[in-house]
Amino acid sequence: MTTNQPSAGPATTEPESDPEAVVRVDRLTVAYGSFTAVRDVSFRIPPGEVFGLVGPNGAGKTSIVEAVGGLRPARSGTIAVCGHDPRRDRGTVTRLVGMQLQESQFPSRARVGELCDLYEAIYRAPGSSAALLETFGLADRRRSQVADLSGGLRQRLALALAQIGDVRLVVLDELTTGLDPHQRRETWRSVLDLAARGVAVLLTSHAMDEVEALCGRVGVLRAGEIVALDAPARLTEAHAGPSTFTVDLPAPGGDRTAGIEERLDGLGLTRLPGGPGRLELAGTFPADYDRIVRLVADAGLPPSAVGRRTPTFEDAYLRLVGETTETPEA
Repeated sequence: MTTNQPSAGPATTEPESDPEAVVRVDRLTVAYGSFTAVRDVSFRIPPGEVFGLVGPNGAGKTSIVEAVGGLRPARSGTIAVCGHDPRRDRGTVTRLVGMQLQESQFPSRARVGELCDLYEAIYRAPGSSAALLETFGLADRRRSQVADLSGGLRQRLALALAQIGDVRLVVLDELTTGLDPHQRRETWRSVLDLAARGVAVLLTSHAMDEVEALCGRVGVLRAGEIVALDAPARLTEAHAGPSTFTVDLPAPGGDRTAGIEERLDGLGLTRLPGGPGRLELAGTFPADYDRIVRLVADAGLPPSAVGRRTPTFEDAYLRLVGETTETPEA
């Protein structure tokens, strides 16, 4: 059985012109001396979309995020945030972009209200934090020190601070690193609420379930190039490979189950290495799964003898990035 393989070159599926996009990145290249960290990357983010960037460490995610935020110069290509160049129009773009970077740290003894006052002064938006603190369940925490907040509350605070002012784009770099499952889900809801209000979101993450849950589209980076760009479900369908099915074989002997292995081979599915007493096959779900279950039932075995695993977005991601030696993030 053949499966789709990742393309060798960069993906170039984005439109040349989209005046409604909050972010337009065209043929971006970022280099550090002789090392090219990002090569010929293009994408768009419209209002209200959560757009993901994924890839191994060193693939260029942080370089792209910093370039979009105006923190990193580009060697070539163009970036526009609401029509403004992040480097040339730094003052304007700063008031349009909220950034939560993975290494962001708040002073532990600072109070929530003090941080809000500081951000309001920087972004020239007096009083704007009140509604945001209410939205993120922090209205009663203005006098709390950062050190007294749980990990989930700190992340909610980061999201709130990232939106102070007339923010049109929020950049989230590894937002839920170190959070427990409940805190992650709370933070996910906050991100989706943000997008529902029409704010564009640029998200990087190593958690493929997070990307699958939040992102409308995702760009997969490999060695500084986008090798695939689409909705997570479509990337899974195109690149994740086939479903796999296991059949727990009966002990030798008995008339009803005699020859079941040969009959399963007769289905024409790809046979994979399996453990003792177990047959593993690759095929499609649900068609091939139903065929296997019917054959097993006809042989007198219970349907529970058949197991299945359907491919996930993480499978697609791993096939797209291939075997990559991880290096410090560029």
